[in-house]
Amino acid sequence: MSRNSYRAEMMQYYDEVLAQSARNYAFTSNKKWEQRYREVEPLSDKILKDAIKKAGVSKRGFFSRMDSANQKLVKMEYTAIDYVNNDKPKQAIELLDSEEYLKQREILAGGLEKFIKKYHEKELEFTIISKPVLDVIELERRLAVLEKQLDEEKFTTVGRFASKMAHDLRNPLSIIQLSLENLKLLYGVDAKKQKQFDKVDRSIDRIVHQVDDVLDFVREIPIKLEKITLSEIIHESLDSITIPDNIKLILPKDDFELICDKRQLAVGLNNLILNSVQAIKDKGTVTLMGIEKNDSIVITIEDSGSGISKNRINDIFEPLFTTKQQGTGLGLASVKSIIKAHAGTISVTSPPTVFTITLPKTNS
Repeated sequence: MSRNSYRAEMMQYYDEVLAQSARNYAFTSNKKWEQRYREVEPLSDKILKDAIKKAGVSKRGFFSRMDSANQKLVKMEYTAIDYVNNDKPKQAIELLDSEEYLKQREILAGGLEKFIKKYHEKELEFTIISKPVLDVIELERRLAVLEKQLDEEKFTTVGRFASKMAHDLRNPLSIIQLSLENLKLLYGVDAKKQKQFDKVDRSIDRIVHQVDDVLDFVREIPIKLEKITLSEIIHESLDSITIPDNIKLILPKDDFELICDKRQLAVGLNNLILNSVQAIKDKGTVTLMGIEKNDSIVITIEDSGSGISKNRINDIFEPLFTTKQQGTGLGLASVKSIIKAHAGTISVTSPPTVFTITLPKTNS
């Protein structure tokens, strides 16, 4: 790994820490995230300035662009922190979800990702094991440990916040459901009343789904592997989804067996299919495909909706990130956890929006 590549990876790590710390503080108001942000931000600035100073002429322009985007992000993140300190967390969240913020995130995070990928491709062409290279390998190992710690802290904080929220909603939600059934028995149901009851039913279903998102994200359930067909998993995932008349659902033509946790994978597909259905505002299609390869299974879910903006697509699997006004921001994060527990991967491209799940054919 070159020094430039190492600096870019450290910048990438610091960028993730700063973005997640600001976001966690906006959602939880826990002072430890403000402290973490204020500790890390100077380190991020230092490594960027160091990169500009020490990089060759051909790379100096790139690092200067990254520094410009970082300064704009830091300014907005400090503003968000000030909002929280002034009891305005809603404004903080709105700022961190704004188009300008996401645009600068794409410039910085996307630029660093491309830079690192380009260098890694070059480094695969030749490897010289020397003392400096071994030093860099050790730095890479430490960076991997730091990234793992960041993920664990991220999920722990979100998990605590989300679990409390879900349990607080359970009791009033049960009362609302019971009251609705009592109203139906007490007043009967004609066409006009049915329309009103349907509205309440849909609202309850939406809240139930959001609570389930939270609990699925928080619970660490060990996977129970079994051999099952793809069609059975899809059938179970569709049980709790109502496909509107304006949407055509196309299921895979081919069927095959895979080794997985039936319930958890069905929950994951349920989230992705529901996400696709909600992305289509008018008439459209949701297409599921399954491909059996020599050593892996590939499942894709594609929708004909308007797509995911370039500024948002890199953060779509992050906890608390959502493109929907009524979402929890945990559904896709939960899906990623489920796929990761199966030693698989999930990615997304857009437009058109296509989620791609890759699972090993044998799961040990």
